[in-house]
Amino acid sequence: MIQYCAQFSNFDPYYLVVAKKLKFEIDYFEDYAMLSIASQLKDYRLAYFINEKLGLELQKYDDFQLSQDGNTYSWYCYSEGENGSTFYLLGNHHPDGKLLPAQKGIDYFLFTKELFDEHRLNEIASNLRTVTGIQGVFLVNMNSIKNLDLMIEHLELHELEKVTRPGKEESGIKPR
Repeated sequence: MIQYCAQFSNFDPYYLVVAKKLKFEIDYFEDYAMLSIASQLKDYRLAYFINEKLGLELQKYDDFQLSQDGNTYSWYCYSEGENGSTFYLLGNHHPDGKLLPAQKGIDYFLFTKELFDEHRLNEIASNLRTVTGIQGVFLVNMNSIKNLDLMIEHLELHELEKVTRPGKEESGIKPR
């Protein structure tokens, strides 16, 4: 290359610059953790037991809808306040299919938002494993699930519409 470039009159090989690639990676799930729950319990029973075991107050709101296909999934939410964590319990079942088809054996997802204590997350998983009717609780690597960033975005919008700024007719429904 130096011989070829030396043909140019102003070429100085000491000023040869090497291009460097910079990668910019975005972690869409930085504030989130996801537990998968295998259970035969109905959503309201599971929410009740989660509330009892973890001291939460999950409340049922309008069902979550990811796309315009009409499939809705049960959705519960609890927020510990402005500076606390937020918990979402989300069903994975609809008669026409799963919310996350890659998670076939999973019945529910418990998302935590802004729970920065990994010890507390492991404690939550351990406590849930002691509930009768729960067969398994698994911590999920969220980066391994395709299009999960889109679902998280829809979850945040759903929370904004139903919990944070509910309309006159869109207020939360109390647990059954």
